[in-house]
Amino acid sequence: MDRRQNNGRRCQIVQEFVKNISDNTERLACFLFMNNYADREVCKLLKIGANTLGMLKLKLAFDLKKAGIQAGA
Repeated sequence: MDRRQNNGRRCQIVQEFVKNISDNTERLACFLFMNNYADREVCKLLKIGANTLGMLKLKLAFDLKKAGIQAGA
């Protein structure tokens, strides 16, 4: 039960993080990744290249870490 509450809290933190993203491209990228879209699909939907996506993912990774969210945890 404790784990379930932790996962619920983590989801709440992530939702709050995404809600506070001011850049629409970043917010949409987060939404797509949370819904298991592949990099190639994200590039196509956002009309960006692989290099731009790589920079976007790196920025989001740093922002998530600053917010106290660890990927895959």
